Amino acid sequence: MASQSLISQPKNTQQIIRLLQQMEEYSRNNAAPLPLNEEVRTLWSGIGFRIAQHHFVVSMEFVREIMKYPSVSQVPGSKEWVRGIANVRGNLLPIFDLQGFLGKVLTPVKRETRVLSIARDKLSAGLIVDEIYGMKYFDQSLFDAHIGRDMKWSDFFSGGYEVDGKNWMVFNMQQLVESRDFLNVAS
Repeated sequence: MASQSLISQPKNTQQIIRLLQQMEEYSRNNAAPLPLNEEVRTLWSGIGFRIAQHHFVVSMEFVREIMKYPSVSQVPGSKEWVRGIANVRGNLLPIFDLQGFLGKVLTPVKRETRVLSIARDKLSAGLIVDEIYGMKYFDQSLFDAHIGRDMKWSDFFSGGYEVDGKNWMVFNMQQLVESRDFLNVAS
């Protein structure tokens, strides 16, 4: 028994045209949609943190770890913002109060207080901050070089991002670790 095709054989030009139109309509109705022409965004990411009421982000290349405030031993003859030395898993880590260094009052140690352990070249240090917000991602096209320029410590900022009405200033850790004021810890 011969099998019959689901589509009957066209007998004239009109039937061929109608068959082609039906095939076109079927294809349009059942075809996968074309991909959307989406703009590719480049994201900048960093660790978000707070000092007083100001929000910052720092590049991950500087951050070695985030830790709770450790037990510290004071260093005689050091500046007030040098909180001391901590033994972190057998390694001595100097602990600095970032807010105190930047000319504000010392950071009160609370439950949410954290230490950013940074490492750059031969310098390792722990920087006390009020709070850590974890990884933050920003659309690089929204970078604004003027954010934070009106602040007292603007030498340590490289612009920032405004998100939901909140300014996130990019903290320039390289500038900090090269600062003579930061490296001069003796009182």
